[in-house]
Formats: sequence, C-alpha cells, structure tokens
Amino acid sequence: MLKPVRSLFNPLRIRIPFLLDLILVSDSEHIKRIEASGDVDRLHRYDTGALPRWLTLYFKATRFYDVARDLWFLALESVSNPTYEKRRVYLEARVATGYTEQDVNRIAELLHANVDDEVLGYEMVQVVNRRFVGEEIPRPITRAAKNTLQSFGEALLPWKYVRAIASQQQVTNYCARTLPRNVHALDIAHNIGEVVKTTARALRMLNENLEKPVEEIFTSHPLTPEVPRIAVRPSRLDDLLLFPTRTAWTVVIYKIGRAAAKTNDLLFTFGAGRRERACVFMDFFLRFMKDLQRRLREAQSEAGHA
Repeated sequence: MLKPVRSLFNPLRIRIPFLLDLILVSDSEHIKRIEASGDVDRLHRYDTGALPRWLTLYFKATRFYDVARDLWFLALESVSNPTYEKRRVYLEARVATGYTEQDVNRIAELLHANVDDEVLGYEMVQVVNRRFVGEEIPRPITRAAKNTLQSFGEALLPWKYVRAIASQQQVTNYCARTLPRNVHALDIAHNIGEVVKTTARALRMLNENLEKPVEEIFTSHPLTPEVPRIAVRPSRLDDLLLFPTRTAWTVVIYKIGRAAAKTNDLLFTFGAGRRERACVFMDFFLRFMKDLQRRLREAQSEAGHA
C-alpha cells in the first residue's frame, strides 16, 4: 500500500497534460541509478525543435543555450554528439594551464578589502576565462553575464526574462567574435556567466570558513542546485514511478545540491554523482580554493602578529 504513495512524492512528479512532465529527484542513490540506467540523457540528445516548448523558452534566457545560433553548452550535450569529445578535450587542455600565485594573491587582497560582488566576479572571470580569449574580458560583458536566468521562477518575471535573453546574446556575441573560429562560443560564454553568478558567493563562503576543509564547504553549500536530463525511452526508472516516462518529453531534474549536502560527495557538487562527466573545472576550482584559503589564513595570522 505504501509503495504507490511513495511513488507520488519520491521522486516528485509534476504532470500537466500537453504541457509538461517533470520529475524532481533529490535522493542520491536514485540519481545514481537513473543516471546509470541509460533511460535518460542530456537535453541536446534531441534537436532543439524536438524538445518540449516550455524547456526551450526557459533555456534561451539562461547561459546554457544560445537561441540565435542554436548552440548548447557542453554539459547538456550527449556523448553521442560528434562535437562533444573535441570540445571537452579543448576545455581540459586550457584549464590545465592553471593559474598563478599572483592570481591567488589578487583575490585574497580583494576579499580582505571587502570589495563588492561585482568586482569579485569581474576579477575571477579574468583568472578563469582570460585563457580562452587572450585578453581581459570587458566589464560590460561580465555585468551582462550576471543577468541570465538562474531559476524557473525568474522566467515568470517578464522584465527579467527579456533582459536575460538580451544579456545572453551580448555575452555569446562577444565570445563568437573574439574566440578562435573553431572554439565553441557558448562553452566559453556559459563559463563567463557561471563564474560571475557563483564565484562571489563561493569566495565569501570560503573566507568565512577558513578552518573548514574546502571539500566540506562546497558539499554543504554546493554552487549548482540542480541539473536536467530528458527521457530517451519509456521507463518507470527502476520502479521509482507509477507510470513510465515519455520519450523526448519527460524531463528529469536532479536536485544535486541536496544530494551533495546530504552525502558530502563532491561528485554531486560538480556533477551527477559519477566521475565520468564531472565538471571540467572541478580540480581547478578545488586547487584554487585551497591555495586561496591558505593565503587568507596566512594573512590572518600575519595581522594577528602585527
């Protein structure tokens, strides 16, 4: 008797006929099982026109999709996409160039000076993204990147929605005209937006928790709350659902932020619980934050002995 009741709420399914079929999964083991099943895939497994209309309306105002060029960010591409491997290898190679001690010291100085979030975001974009474009990313671009949508709720506010679409185009246009011709413009535009929208919060959390391990900070306070998948065949997701999913229609949202906080597993902070497609910047981020934390502790100790 209890199984049908549990299936209504764990995972939670929201179905509106002819409009949407949405499944929210927050249990870490459920996420792993679904991800490994082959029953779901990244959104761009299907051409944009084949995706649910509500989904593309939302995503075109985010940093994950460029409606003008019909480009999707790497993390939303299926491995079956012929461009996937080349793009991933390129990003990994550029990220592997690392950062400098001066980069770490600069961010430590800004935190000590308690500059505002816009300044922190701008400076971190230079540390992370200058390697791609070969120049300082202009401040109007970092400002625009902050205006893209972060949640479904924001899409219901017309002024935010319209501004987000224009801002997304501004950032992607900049990347398209500045990057080498063979580099995927949205991969870099997305990353600029990701740094701007999440870095200031991450840096302040680090500065407030100098004695905590970096891994603990960013599992208890993950930066990415959720990631989407789409059904690729009818499935009850290993008996988690009462009714099967619908191919190219049912969207599964992994609540990876909750899973990370509950499990203390960094693979949920930077992915869906498996190493295979963890964020390209995962190791870079952790190394930088550890070096920055060490520098901030040294500065704190020096101030205490002054």
